[in-house]
Parts: sequence; C-alpha cells; structure tokens
Amino acid sequence: MIKRLIIISTLISGLLLQSLISAEAQEGFVKFIRKPNVKVFLEVAATEQEKEKGLMNRPNLAENRGMVFVFRPAKQVTFWMKETLISLDMIFINKGKIVKIAKNTVPNQTTTLYPSDALVSEVVEVNGGFSDKYMIKVGDRVIFKDIPQIDYSVSTMAK
Repeated sequence: MIKRLIIISTLISGLLLQSLISAEAQEGFVKFIRKPNVKVFLEVAATEQEKEKGLMNRPNLAENRGMVFVFRPAKQVTFWMKETLISLDMIFINKGKIVKIAKNTVPNQTTTLYPSDALVSEVVEVNGGFSDKYMIKVGDRVIFKDIPQIDYSVSTMAK
C-alpha cells in the first residue's frame, strides 16, 4: 500500500513539475488563418540549447500546446526524433506561410530525418495528427502572437 502511494505521488509530482515547466516557458501562440478557432500555445526554442532539447523526454503534450523553433536568418533545417517520446507533426514555416508538414513522425529514433527542403524562419511542433485533424495544409498562413523573437520586419529576418 505504501509503495503504491509513493509511486502515485511520484507520478503526480512529475506531471505537476512538467506542467509548471511548460507554463513558465510558454511565451505566446500561433493562429492558423484559414482555421481562426485553431490556436496553439507555444514554448519558444530560440537558443541553440533550447533547439537541441526541443520536446525530448516529454511523456505527453496537451492538444493545444506545442513548441516553436525560431531561425534567424531563415535557413534549411533538418529535425529528428531522438529521445522524443511522442509522435509529432512538424510544421515548417517561412515568414508566416507553411512550406512543408512532416506528419505523424516516428518517436524515439534517429534513422528517419525530417528536412525542411526550403528556407524556414520557424518550425512548429504539435502532437502527431494535429495537421490532419484541423486540415492544416502547405500554403496556409499563420500569425504568431506574443512571441518577441518572431518579427517579420526586414531587420530581424537578416539576423
């Protein structure tokens, strides 16, 4: 009985810690213009260390949560799923326009790579299946809000 309580307590503590970490790191959101009611709250990965860690070792991700990777200047990038425990959709964006979507990525492996195939200024990661569920498509436009690292003025795109 005590062993069971310790296990349950540990699991609850871990989930609470995870939600606190996510809440602290959360900086803004993305809206999909063709789907005005679809809004995803994002953690921002702007530094190299944040980009390297990404969503690794997360046991789950709430449906309306994700992470945005910011690239200044825009560049071609390649992602992988090392130590990422959940399937993701990777939405590759250049200056507010979706240029590619890698859907339902394979968790926790490094053999399959997910290249952008084009210059991107951001990559948004959400739960696998998100793009199909909300009919998000290449060519759709997005708007980022309350994320100071994302500004499409000429001066910030060149940095």
